[in-house]
Amino acid sequence: MNMFSKWEDVDNYFVDKLIPHDDVLDSVLRANAEAGLPAIDVSPTQGKLLHLLAKIQGAKKILEIGTLGGYSTIWLARALPKDGSLISLPESVT
Repeated sequence: MNMFSKWEDVDNYFVDKLIPHDDVLDSVLRANAEAGLPAIDVSPTQGKLLHLLAKIQGAKKILEIGTLGGYSTIWLARALPKDGSLISLPESVT
């Protein structure tokens, strides 16, 4: 077993135990793949970390630079209060 495989096993364990299944996020990943976008989305654990950091900070405004398919945008937006706002600057894909 190589080091990458161990890391992937640990990451999968955290996803299975700490991140509930989410139809919206799954559909975004499928849509991104079907659209031929590069598979450079953050992982579910990275998305959860972004969410937690925004929550801990008490963010009311978020600026996301380099949005591709919107996966991380959803994680961040869900951390905002009802009166919060998120500005997303898209990634240029050529």
